[in-house]
Amino acid sequence: MNRHASIAAEAFAAGLFAISVLLTALRTTDTLAALRTEQVLLEPRTAPLSGFSAPVVAVRDNLLSVVSQPTNPVLWALLIAVILAALMHVLTASRNRDSTPRSWMLPAGLLVAALWPWVLNPAPLAGLALAALSCLLLVRGLSDTLGDTTPDADPVEPILRAGPAPQLTAFIAGWLLVAATSALGTFVHHRLGMGLERSVLVGLLLAALLGAWGQLRMERAVTFSLAIIWAMIGFAAAAAGASITIATACVLGIAALAVVLVRVTT
Repeated sequence: MNRHASIAAEAFAAGLFAISVLLTALRTTDTLAALRTEQVLLEPRTAPLSGFSAPVVAVRDNLLSVVSQPTNPVLWALLIAVILAALMHVLTASRNRDSTPRSWMLPAGLLVAALWPWVLNPAPLAGLALAALSCLLLVRGLSDTLGDTTPDADPVEPILRAGPAPQLTAFIAGWLLVAATSALGTFVHHRLGMGLERSVLVGLLLAALLGAWGQLRMERAVTFSLAIIWAMIGFAAAAAGASITIATACVLGIAALAVVLVRVTT
């Protein structure tokens, strides 16, 4: 792909992703009430956005996770940070015209990431497949853009040469991975009948394992793991009073990702 066309495509995709994330968070969640409540995050709120006359959707019909539709300040702060990262990505992509070529997978991944939350509820399996595809495209795209570092090469140099965009994209990819795995846990609970605690643990386990894999592929694009750790802190804070098992799983996941971060930064 031509460098200028790639920059334009990535800026457009990042902007569309930011809009989609914001609308997804607001379309079935009462934002102000969510910021005031301390209730457990495992059941997404489902009141329609004020001003619309659509009927209230049953919880079992809303498969979007609390990462996409947060209900506590920690996860709201993470979502706002992701939106800001996408907007900064638009600016850096449009200004950094002398940066290294970027893989076509990055704008494609951002476009799919903007689409899958709107497909998930009416077509759960297709939505989950698109979520997995978006994560894969972003991780592979970042890996290809930064290049594989050899033992004798400086692993920081590709990131410095490419500017701040890889770190912004990696942060988005980390949040997206947790949103996708959490949605999978919600699907397993509501549609397959698995217990709520166990389904959340499935999502957390996948987030930790895939997060470690992705971080090792992207080397020092460390914001990928930082976004996952941030999300797990939000889960742990929400579940501490209701499920010590989930809170403990979050702590173990954070510890595992911290070990991977030490591995790739030393």
